[in-house]
Amino acid sequence: MSAAALDVLLAPASDTPHPPLTEANAHRALDLAQQGFVPSEIGELLDVHTDSVKTAIEAAVPGGFAVISAALRRRLRAWRRDHADSAWWEAEAVFGIPHAHVLRLVRVPRDQELGLVAPGEPGYLDTVLAGTGCKDLRASRSARLYAFGATLQEIGDLFGVTRERIRQILSRDTPWTSTDLSAAARVLAQERRAEHASAAEHWSLTHPAVPLDEAPAALGLSVEQMRQLLGRRRSRHEPAFDAPREATRRTEQEIIEDLRAFHAETGRTTCQAFTTWAREHDVPGHQTAAIRFGTWNEALKAAGIGTDQGAPRSSFSDEDLWAAVLSAVQAPDGGTTFRAVEEWLARHPAAPSGALIRQRLCSHGGGSWTETVSTALAVLHDPEDFDPAWVEAVAAPRDWEKPAEETDPLDHVRAAIDALGPRITTARYTAWARTAGRPTMATLQRRTGKLWSELLTEAGGTPNVSKIKNRSRAEVGEYMTRFLAEHPGGSTADYGTWSRENAAPSRSTVVDRFGSWSAAVEACRH
Repeated sequence: MSAAALDVLLAPASDTPHPPLTEANAHRALDLAQQGFVPSEIGELLDVHTDSVKTAIEAAVPGGFAVISAALRRRLRAWRRDHADSAWWEAEAVFGIPHAHVLRLVRVPRDQELGLVAPGEPGYLDTVLAGTGCKDLRASRSARLYAFGATLQEIGDLFGVTRERIRQILSRDTPWTSTDLSAAARVLAQERRAEHASAAEHWSLTHPAVPLDEAPAALGLSVEQMRQLLGRRRSRHEPAFDAPREATRRTEQEIIEDLRAFHAETGRTTCQAFTTWAREHDVPGHQTAAIRFGTWNEALKAAGIGTDQGAPRSSFSDEDLWAAVLSAVQAPDGGTTFRAVEEWLARHPAAPSGALIRQRLCSHGGGSWTETVSTALAVLHDPEDFDPAWVEAVAAPRDWEKPAEETDPLDHVRAAIDALGPRITTARYTAWARTAGRPTMATLQRRTGKLWSELLTEAGGTPNVSKIKNRSRAEVGEYMTRFLAEHPGGSTADYGTWSRENAAPSRSTVVDRFGSWSAAVEACRH
């Protein structure tokens, strides 16, 4: 230990705060703490005050050394439960922690350790920690520093000598060479990182949507370490939303050329197929074409391409859409960015499309994708903050692999007949379908390729008789006579309803033939 460091350690306590560690020393202190070093040992190795070490570790991992030691101890004991026949010295090769520190963490006396540790095998760094066989304190400390992360230059700067002099000290005044110590340190670091990565992944899989700032208490790793170890998986705990894309306007002619190239390569005409193709060719998807030309079909028409009849669309409730988002966010191959969710949905045939989710949950709700996915993560992490019935509905398991069987379109028409009677106009069906949550008339016609009158007939209803144009005054009078027999009051409101149900001439036709409504009533009343 240097004289300056010794003076610091022996000086009386003072209220003056000690200088913080440099960024490099703070990283090294954290790495040493995660190898089982205690604050005083780290302070001696780095030639800094113990309080500065504690402050740096506390800033990286709330709870500091106590949390890190407890997390290491839990993982070590869990490993031992799964490897009951293994000796503790074998844990060094799994955790990248010196054997002596493993024993200290799990509180096992050395004389109770199983097996003998041969030179060069896991555990031989214990002699480096103990300084066994070193000529003096400088040699012992140089070996410890070099074995646990410091460079030759940094050690030389500490003692005021060159890096080559430190290399000579290690070779002449210690039982080890710089090459041996460097190799041991490198292996230890690789093993430690592998164990950290495994622990981080296991935590991520068992704690979906839990914020990253809760990981340090469980693993003794800093949030920054978790970000690096999880890579893209960190988006499940700390959403990394798509950055705004640079706006690039494609001309209509370029879009037409894209459509023609797509059709020539695939022979397809559906918007989903085009979007998949567009991603592979780095061009805008079908939404751009639909917006620019009015509709997708109009875009195809502009490109001179025929259209395929669209496949039947499943009807998804808002709860289904939320359930799909939750599934995509939790899935190992999913994510929290819109693109990751959209691609996950595309791989599951029974799931709704990303466009539908964005349209229903974002656009109509006046929110954004960021708000949508944040809500989904909150549902997973803090479900008690939401309506229990709604959480139960969106969290209910769904099979996204097998599409649900489509209801026969005629069943919807039959339900309308049961509710409204056999004679149903398109306007009446549209109003009923909106309140009953049924497909629109246009959807039924698209699925079947039939007219409304044909659907109504096949479902057992009575379609309106086609109206005859240019009826004579006498023919119009016959309808008025029938109407007045059924509705003696002769109001125009009653006639409007009656004429639609009986394919009668419109009120304007009656007025045209008789001059006025009252004249028609007077002429036709018997």
